[in-house]
Amino acid sequence: MRGARQQTIGADEGDLKNNRLGLMSAGQIEKLAARIDDFQSQTGRMIKRSVQLAAAVTVAVVLLTFVRVLLLPIALVIEIMVVGIMLAMTSNLNRFTQLLQLDLDSQAVRIIKGRASRFTMRPHPMYHTLRVELQTYRLLDQALHRQFITGELYQLYVLPHSGVVIAAELIGEKEFLYRH
Repeated sequence: MRGARQQTIGADEGDLKNNRLGLMSAGQIEKLAARIDDFQSQTGRMIKRSVQLAAAVTVAVVLLTFVRVLLLPIALVIEIMVVGIMLAMTSNLNRFTQLLQLDLDSQAVRIIKGRASRFTMRPHPMYHTLRVELQTYRLLDQALHRQFITGELYQLYVLPHSGVVIAAELIGEKEFLYRH
């Protein structure tokens, strides 16, 4: 029988004791609260930049329409697309922050077991994705993302509302030698 490997990702033994009971530890609660504050300020900056960019595009479209370079229907389509993209991005960022706040308020943790894949579904400015079996979970720290080994079996501790992995343990699979 091979020696069992131990790997803990994103937590210490005290955190894991609470996580195994379905609760966040005090340290994890503090980290999440600080992360939410960072996300709220980051979201505010991104919204400010997107409004400035939308205003610049609007001014350019209006000028091009007056100079008769753009037709009015095309200008309207461009403006509708700019406003739609801005609203979608803003609501996505705000929704994620709200889900993290719900997780902070509940202080609960779900326990998931499965094989990990570091395959990233799509880039996001606030998190990285981690595939476990057929589900996609989120990681707030890129350093955690690099610690997962594709194909290995992990026990993950996940925030229920946002789907953020706060800790993980490598589960050693037992191999038996059979004699004939």
